[in-house]
Amino acid sequence: ILDDYNFIAITERMDESLVVMKMLLNLTTKDILYTRARSSGGWSNGPPERPCVYIPPSFLTPGMKRYFASPEWQQTIRGDMLLYEAANASLDRTIQALGQDEFQRHLNALREGLKLAQEHCKGRVVTQCNEGGESIPFVNNTCYIWGEACDHECINELDIAHLE
Repeated sequence: ILDDYNFIAITERMDESLVVMKMLLNLTTKDILYTRARSSGGWSNGPPERPCVYIPPSFLTPGMKRYFASPEWQQTIRGDMLLYEAANASLDRTIQALGQDEFQRHLNALREGLKLAQEHCKGRVVTQCNEGGESIPFVNNTCYIWGEACDHECINELDIAHLE
C-alpha cells in the first residue's frame, strides 16, 4: 500500500507529518500553520443546511477498555495496525533521510509559528457554530467552505519570516 502513495500523514504525529511534507514540497512554515478551531467539547457542522452538532469529549468506559484489549479486537484491527506501523516507520525513515537536525529545526519553527498563530488568531476565528451550538450564517464566518480553514485570514496576516 505504501508504494501506491507519495505521502501518508500520521494523525498522532501531525506536526511531524506536516514538517516532512513542507520539506519535501519546499513549502514555507506559514503554508502549514493551523489553529484548532474544532475539538471535543465544541460544536461543528458541515454543509450550511446541516445543524450544528456537539462533539463530545472522548472517553473510554471500563468495558470499552476491556474490549479494545481483547484478542477479538486486536484481530479485527490487525490490518489497520500493520498499515499504521508501516506508515510510522516510513515517516521515521523519511525524517532520517531529510536529516534529523534539519527536520528538528523545521519542527521547532512550526511549533513557534503555531504559538504565534494561536495568540494572533485567538477570538478572531469564526466558525459556523457559536459556543451555544447555533449556526452562524456563512457571510458572517471566516471559513473558506463549511467549517474548513476558518483561520486563513488571521494566519495570512502573520509575519513569521524570521522562523524560516
